[in-house]
Amino acid sequence: MKTLTIRDETYQKLAKLKRDNESFSDVIERIIEGRQVSIEEFVGKLKNSEILKELENEWLQFRRKIKIRG
Repeated sequence: MKTLTIRDETYQKLAKLKRDNESFSDVIERIIEGRQVSIEEFVGKLKNSEILKELENEWLQFRRKIKIRG
């Protein structure tokens, strides 16, 4: 085991990446290994988001335009 010194900003970034029951070593290993990102990590991230609402509106408008032309 080794002790590392990191800047406060770096610690905060690592803390945000840390999952439940995951150590900081686990976070660092996960980052270093460059594992594939799972879609599960993003589930619910846009819930109640203005961006999501805008995308939905754009999609509905697009579908309406296609329906009118067809």
